[in-house]
Amino acid sequence: MHNSKTRTQQQANTVLNLMKYALPLMLVTLFAFSPASKASDAATDTVANQKEVTHRINAIQRDLASIRQQTLQANPELIEQAKAFETAYQAKAKEIGYNPDEFINQAQEIQDKVRNAETSEEEREALIKEFAAAKRQLAEQRESLLADESLMAMQEKLQSDTYAAMKAFDPKTERLVDELNTLLESL
Repeated sequence: MHNSKTRTQQQANTVLNLMKYALPLMLVTLFAFSPASKASDAATDTVANQKEVTHRINAIQRDLASIRQQTLQANPELIEQAKAFETAYQAKAKEIGYNPDEFINQAQEIQDKVRNAETSEEEREALIKEFAAAKRQLAEQRESLLADESLMAMQEKLQSDTYAAMKAFDPKTERLVDELNTLLESL
């Protein structure tokens, strides 16, 4: 008798879960196969154009990364400047407790617990609140990093010096950066 009752409850839960997911699935299917959603030639051209733009962006980024790497090899003072910036950044991050890797691990743990069928609704709500608080704290810490004037000045000088050295090393740098910016704005 008890097994029969448990089985009936499990079947009811299964039916409820199926119903819960059936409506969204039905709507997705309806929109996916409706005549209005069929791609026109213009839409296909747009997708092809976006792929082409994305491919070009990737190619420019590879070229700029190569130029940057060669520039750094030719200018060891830039490497020292980058190391000094990294050291200052790490010190500031440690000072304020900024640790995005720890946040990612915490978020993954929370996500696993929230998805666990054994977690009660109250626990889920508490976990979601915990995640929101951790996310807010990380954002505040990031803002604190960005508000550090000396750190930002070091970063801007490093970027400026690196860009100037890249332009001196390879004159096509400026053209590539301009093209990249134009392509990024078009997306």
